Amino acid sequence: MTSSTRPSAPGDAADFCALDGLADTWKTVVRGYTHVTEMLTEQVERETGLPGVEFLVLVWLLRGDSGGREASDVAVPLSKLARQVAFSSGGFTKVADRLEQAGLIKRQPSSSDRRVTHAVLTDSGRALAERAFTVYCEGLRELVVERLGSDGLRVLADHMARLSGDTPGHPAPPGLTQQPSC
Repeated sequence: MTSSTRPSAPGDAADFCALDGLADTWKTVVRGYTHVTEMLTEQVERETGLPGVEFLVLVWLLRGDSGGREASDVAVPLSKLARQVAFSSGGFTKVADRLEQAGLIKRQPSSSDRRVTHAVLTDSGRALAERAFTVYCEGLRELVVERLGSDGLRVLADHMARLSGDTPGHPAPPGLTQQPSC
């Protein structure tokens, strides 16, 4: 029997191993994430004028790795910012140029490595990042929390953290590092 015709008990984990069901279920997850992300990006751009990638950079500088507000005065290497927003360093240079020309970030050479340039929020960049982050969070409340509830969002976040391997005690699933057993 192939994995798409293998019999299983209703509700059994093997139900999701049928190829069509597995692909359709995952497609639903991706569509939901993509839809919410597009809606949030459009809302932030409409209300602040910040395109998506520029919003991500400013908020990342504002909140940093830990997600806390204390990160807003930290100098972050441009190469690290490029990785955070999934850009090549060359493509990201254009984004950084636009942000610097708009007075939202300033570049600073690293004091420890002459090859590295850091980005730091300016006062106007911080103000715009805070405003955009507020718009983003209002959108999250409307698009996610009102539909899933806060408990549903926590469950979703826990599942996504387990999939990404971001939580201690929850390594990435074997399917992300080896062939799935389905």
